[in-house]
Amino acid sequence: MSHSAKPSGFLEPLANPGFSMLWVANTLSLMAFWMTEVACAWQMRLMTNADPFLVASVYTALQLPIVFLVIPAGVIADLSDRRRGLAWTHAWLACSLGAVLWLSAAGRLTPLLLLVCMPLIAMGLAMRLPAVAALIPEMVRANQIPAAVSLNNVAQNGSRLLGPALAGAIIAGLGVAAALAVNTAIMALIVLLFLRMPYRPGKRDQTAASPRFFAAFKEGILFAALTPWKRNILIRLGAFFACAAAIPALMAVRFDDSQTYGLMYGCFGAGSLLGVIVIGKLGYEQLDRRLTGGLLVCAVCMMLFGLTDRPLQAGPLLACIGASWLFCLNSIMVSAQMQLEPGIRGRGLSFIYTLGTASLAGGGLLWGAVARACGPAAALLASGICLLLSLAATYRLSISAAERELAPAGAAERDPL
Repeated sequence: MSHSAKPSGFLEPLANPGFSMLWVANTLSLMAFWMTEVACAWQMRLMTNADPFLVASVYTALQLPIVFLVIPAGVIADLSDRRRGLAWTHAWLACSLGAVLWLSAAGRLTPLLLLVCMPLIAMGLAMRLPAVAALIPEMVRANQIPAAVSLNNVAQNGSRLLGPALAGAIIAGLGVAAALAVNTAIMALIVLLFLRMPYRPGKRDQTAASPRFFAAFKEGILFAALTPWKRNILIRLGAFFACAAAIPALMAVRFDDSQTYGLMYGCFGAGSLLGVIVIGKLGYEQLDRRLTGGLLVCAVCMMLFGLTDRPLQAGPLLACIGASWLFCLNSIMVSAQMQLEPGIRGRGLSFIYTLGTASLAGGGLLWGAVARACGPAAALLASGICLLLSLAATYRLSISAAERELAPAGAAERDPL
């Protein structure tokens, strides 16, 4: 690949057939995931009379297994054919969702069984996260990487807009089982998309041998402590997600019907999608300032969301939270994607996903417990205050390498590992 210093246009990466197919498959997969999260959280609400802690436990059960699996998944992504691995991963997701669908349709689903099934779905999510992220730079030219990462954010947040709204409408009209059936069919379709996606693995994928797994895992462990910008990414991401986890964890108990719940989650996704468009206009410079600004807006809007559950007021607030969430996550992921070496990109990203999901899982459970004791409004207000305090403590930590400007991997001297 050539390393042009000038960033590409926002839509240019879609001209690459491999990336465009990856983008479609990833969008559908993420949409099915958001639909699953909404459907399962609402099912738990119905079965437990809207117990905030148990509803938040669904979110935690979907996130916690990723903590233990995503680093090994990153190693596998670095040592294997990523396209084939993604096909197998989505076949697993189709089977796991099919099992939950059967239990729901047969009337055998209980709160305990639902929580037991969530880690099965999370296993598939853990395997796909580093593989998709590591494939993106391989499908585009080096100067297209920032635009490709932002397009991936469009997929994530556009799906977050469509998925919950669609799930809410399906649940209101046909029930939870129908939403799960749609998700199962989507996962099966994605398997076919990945099997047809043009992709030629490099030598590191073709020559991988099983004894290298543990050596690669050990090498990846050094990622977090080697250079300041890597540690700072993990610290700031963890602090953000631990506080912001209150939003997805408590959404299902904040509103009284599935349609409103789906629409409000859709407002969150709409704000994220708008954030992607704004970032595309602003460019990809000053990532530290963008991250700090996003954290500040998110904290203020979370506190205001804790003061109202009226849809006309909550919707705009959730849109602002979604946009600021996107600004924070995009800043971190662009910084990581552009500075990580290709040979360790899967493992490097897996550390980011591990800490992020650990923070989401732990934060969701924490704020669910606070909501059970003090109410959802108090939990949301407290989470916003905690986010402000964490921002005050970490805003000086830079997520960019201090000795060079942000540039595509390979375009400048790389950090040794």
